[in-house]
Amino acid sequence: FPAQPTSPTMKVFVVLPLAAAYDQATALEYAKLAGAAYCSDSALEAWACGDKCSADVKSVKICKGDTTKSFLGVWDGTCVVSFEGTSNVKSFITDLEFWKSSTDWDVCDGCKVHSGFLKEYKSMQSCVKQTLADLGCPSGSAVKTTGHSLGAAIDGIAMMDLHSAGWKIEESYNFGMPRTGNEKFAAAFNKLFSSKFYRVTHHRDPVVQVPPDALIVNWHFTHVEPEVFYKGKVSDGSHECTEASDKKCSAMYWDVAIDLLNLADHLDYMGVDTSFFDCKKGAGENDVGPVPMMLVV
Repeated sequence: FPAQPTSPTMKVFVVLPLAAAYDQATALEYAKLAGAAYCSDSALEAWACGDKCSADVKSVKICKGDTTKSFLGVWDGTCVVSFEGTSNVKSFITDLEFWKSSTDWDVCDGCKVHSGFLKEYKSMQSCVKQTLADLGCPSGSAVKTTGHSLGAAIDGIAMMDLHSAGWKIEESYNFGMPRTGNEKFAAAFNKLFSSKFYRVTHHRDPVVQVPPDALIVNWHFTHVEPEVFYKGKVSDGSHECTEASDKKCSAMYWDVAIDLLNLADHLDYMGVDTSFFDCKKGAGENDVGPVPMMLVV
């Protein structure tokens, strides 16, 4: 009998979501929104906090947490949430360097997150969800998010929680984010959001080096990805990394003791003052909003 033709080998291709390209102009807009979260409630609600309030954001509402706050509004037809960071950055770094407190979180299997970050998010969680609904963005709607410093960590937790509750994270850029959870948290986060999220870092910013990634029994804190790293000025360009240990990005500056001398890199993202300075005062208030209490870790 003639030889039978063999079947061609079937090749299976897995189509991954197409990542939106990092956009520097978009990052600048998000940096302003992240910096605006440090401004006073009245300035935010009037959307009159100075240059940080240059975007066309409407119907701004405030959610108060235990030690920080967030503001929500409608930006280009989509709801946006911006989480405030801490003002006492040096103490924040010192606490995170030595107090590697964690807690299990059932939003994903095997996930651990920093207990202080989760506690702060939970203190405003119900307000954030209700305010989104009040703004016309109930569960099932698209939402954009941002945050700086502690606010970036809270943003990462909020993204996971909002997704699990039915919201669709459309886009998120955050700045100066500390390590927020363990490897399983990072893996689950990356799977969901790596095509719509950027973790922006700046030179020797010390906050991105804490909590340390040293092994804790059988796990360790690790970063979510991708990272966009600016070694110098924005005009000098950036480098993108997809591995937390890639020393082409902020991992080259792993020594927290040295980086404590570089707090200025944490307070300047995309040329924006990401702190309570440079906030235009609201009616009847001082030039800056009230200084948040220190996060208890």
